[in-house]
Amino acid sequence: MNIGIATDTYQPRINGVVHSINIFTRELRRMGHRVIIFAPAFPQYQAEDEDVWRFPSHYSANNPEDRLTNPFRIGSLKHFRKLPELKLDIMHTHTPYPLGIAMLAWARRKKIPTVHTYHTLFEMYVPHYAKAIPERIGRYLVQRGSRTFCNQHKQVVVPSRAMEKVLRTYGVHVPIEVVPTGVNLAPFKKQDPQRMRKELGFGNKDPMLLSMGRISGEKNISFLFRVMEKLQATQPRARLVLAGEGPGIKAIQKECQQRGLQDKVLFVGYVKGQDWVDLFAGADLHLLASQTETQGLVLTEAMAAGTPCVTVGAMGTRDVMSEGGGIMVPPKEDQFAEAVNKLLQNRKLLREKQEEALKIAGKNSALRRAKQLMSVYQKIL
Repeated sequence: MNIGIATDTYQPRINGVVHSINIFTRELRRMGHRVIIFAPAFPQYQAEDEDVWRFPSHYSANNPEDRLTNPFRIGSLKHFRKLPELKLDIMHTHTPYPLGIAMLAWARRKKIPTVHTYHTLFEMYVPHYAKAIPERIGRYLVQRGSRTFCNQHKQVVVPSRAMEKVLRTYGVHVPIEVVPTGVNLAPFKKQDPQRMRKELGFGNKDPMLLSMGRISGEKNISFLFRVMEKLQATQPRARLVLAGEGPGIKAIQKECQQRGLQDKVLFVGYVKGQDWVDLFAGADLHLLASQTETQGLVLTEAMAAGTPCVTVGAMGTRDVMSEGGGIMVPPKEDQFAEAVNKLLQNRKLLREKQEEALKIAGKNSALRRAKQLMSVYQKIL
């Protein structure tokens, strides 16, 4: 099968959408399918291979990390003229922005079935990225735009049941299938739990709390700072490792200093490869306070390393945590800190949660989820 992937965010950008696309693309190619990715060009960044088509783009003031694709530039028009040569069976869009919209329109004209994955709960981002617009109006526009874009596809894919329910309230009436992003389990078979702990200065009995992911307003990092303040009485040696970067990094670092948590919080930036695996493996617990996660892929990745999670029970995290693998609590610092303290003090409970985590990760392998996505493609064909 020839599969087109249209996305307005892609490498070298690092985020959940890019991560998901790469995981599914790798598995689908291993299954023998051809996957062609259509994405914006970035300055001084070369295309990865012949099946990554880069479209002309320009700076985006609303989100400087991303590029805004221009489907009407000469380079874009040349790509569109060559598209029929690919003989695509499916067009799968991942973003409701210029390139996603253009690819949807092209596929509909050519009568190629279209699928859209709705990754992001955009209305929750309005207060952080559209401050000039009254929140009520911003949320209305997001809901209306999401409904219109989704309903132009043959099929919509979502990463969690919570997201499916949200789209139905928007008025999306096309078929919706829940297909979470899977985890590549192979790298975790060669993990070294002690390597990153030693590198970051953790002793054998020092609690290492990890929060892996993008650092921005919607991720609720301030909540974790308040939790760390409450833990100082019962877990004075505990430290929080923040692994990631993002538009909120400077504000978060400033808040860390203002709260006097410089010795309790480590900023390590983006990590990848073996460092990424070993950081998950070395942590005693993975913490997630975000209430906007549509699937909580980072939780499944932590579980693949055998690391239990403590999370706020919201959106997609509920799907991941429904079978255990840690503790899920309401968005209250006291209860969150209590859950962390409970797991750190009760080693028997911690081991039970570690075993649960590994079982949950095993059910969410990348190959299994890719096969599930392929069944969606075959059904609409």
